[in-house]
Amino acid sequence: MSKNKIASSKLESDHIEIKSKFDAEFRRWSLKRSEQHNFEAFQSLIERLHKLDRSQLLVSYIDPRDNDLLPINNDDNFGRALTTARPLLRVIIQRKGKCVWVLHFIW
Repeated sequence: MSKNKIASSKLESDHIEIKSKFDAEFRRWSLKRSEQHNFEAFQSLIERLHKLDRSQLLVSYIDPRDNDLLPINNDDNFGRALTTARPLLRVIIQRKGKCVWVLHFIW
């Protein structure tokens, strides 16, 4: 199979690949595009995967078009993040009070 066919099959996949980063810890997982998702359920899943407390979290994603670090803090932002995932959604989890711009250069 050619590289173009592999790339296009990944773009058309029913799954959204997610790579989440908290401190030095990475997790890879996926969500089905066809299912309804909301921010609360997404944040709960992140808490379970990274063993975190919700009150201490800031969730952001890296926009693949211009590499901006954008927040995920409601259903609208979460929906935009899912639509930009082609095929990977890069999620950054931070403790409240940590500096955002430092993580942008580390990723």
